[in-house]
Amino acid sequence: GAGSGGVRASRFAAQLYGAKVACVELPFGFISSDSVGGAGGTCVIRGCVPKKLLVYGAHVAEELADAAGLGWRGLATAANGGTVTHDWATLVANKTKEVTRLNGVYGNIMKSANVELIEGRGVLKDAHTVEVTAPNGDVRVLRAKHILLATGGVPTKLHIPGAEHAITSDEALALEALPKGPIVVLGGGYIATEFAGIFKGLGGQVHLMYRADAPLRG
Repeated sequence: GAGSGGVRASRFAAQLYGAKVACVELPFGFISSDSVGGAGGTCVIRGCVPKKLLVYGAHVAEELADAAGLGWRGLATAANGGTVTHDWATLVANKTKEVTRLNGVYGNIMKSANVELIEGRGVLKDAHTVEVTAPNGDVRVLRAKHILLATGGVPTKLHIPGAEHAITSDEALALEALPKGPIVVLGGGYIATEFAGIFKGLGGQVHLMYRADAPLRG
């Protein structure tokens, strides 16, 4: 895994301890799967970084609303009786551009640390062997004294009726357009409330559904 943990551990092992290090990671992409991953991992590609960019975009709506009280005119959004609009496609395109750049940065970090980045799906065969299947089907067997598992995780859907109609955070960060009509966010944790704020700030009608007596109760 070449996420935050895998990259840092690989770099430290190579640079501080002189180890010969290889790091196995799936091909880069925005929707995680058994065949899609990317250097940088969840945080960089489909987590903290893209989420923050969308949060920044959504927060501008509040600043525009506050601007009227500070003497600014003509900056109100449609929700506040003005004409200022937001283009979701531009925000997502720039988010995609930045995340793609960071994916390259993480690859260069490993290269400069003399870590070999191997693209493919790695399978642990025993305590010292990893079998890597490349995107083209080629298989490579790696032997090592130490193997670090830093594969991270992926979002999962609840096993409830209708789950097939929902999307996960991966898809939410890569939507080509802001959904029309009401948006339901299921969950009351920080990820759910952040997405609710993003969609609301950029003009969506949002409903947050949670089981407890209040969101963010942890």
